[in-house]
Amino acid sequence: MTGLGIFILVVCVIGAASVLSWVAKQVAGAYRYFFVKETAPAVKRQKYLNVGHAGKLTNYEDLPHYKGRTGLFGLPIYEDIIVPDKHNYATVVYMDNPVKQWVYDWMASWKAAADDKDNPYFTFWLAVALAVPFLFGKMIGVSVLIGFVLLFLFGAPSGKRAVRRMAENAKDFTPDTWRKIYKEVAESREREDEIVRAIRRSGIH
Repeated sequence: MTGLGIFILVVCVIGAASVLSWVAKQVAGAYRYFFVKETAPAVKRQKYLNVGHAGKLTNYEDLPHYKGRTGLFGLPIYEDIIVPDKHNYATVVYMDNPVKQWVYDWMASWKAAADDKDNPYFTFWLAVALAVPFLFGKMIGVSVLIGFVLLFLFGAPSGKRAVRRMAENAKDFTPDTWRKIYKEVAESREREDEIVRAIRRSGIH
């Protein structure tokens, strides 16, 4: 009887241990489910932009980024702005935020006007253009000033966006390609002028 009692005791101990082990696993699993938030490895979110006149979706990482200095809120510094040129894709720059891109394009517009070698007195003539309307009345002057500010704030950046799109579409053009294009344009204009002169000589209106 003693041997049988020991055997039964061993079986009971093993069974109790198995039950306790199973309960412990269930409790641990429930704890992980309700209280432990497993963090998945961070995945960098891809950003895509519409580039070119066709609006082709392109990964931002594959586009030329701004490499200059930044100031408050990560905005670009005026001195490091590159004015976009449709003839040179190296001048195309993309910012990682629409607001930053708008500021960049606005600064580029101002820089292009201020550095225009064909108009070295840009600031002077700008002041004159803004002052003249006030000679005819404050209301007219204020209206013209507001219109100019709105045009420059929203119109100027759109112009630089258009230049950037043209540069995207012509990114594979070489200087010879551009020379050929302008030669064809000049020849086309000459033909149009010849037709106009011929019509005028003939007296046809």
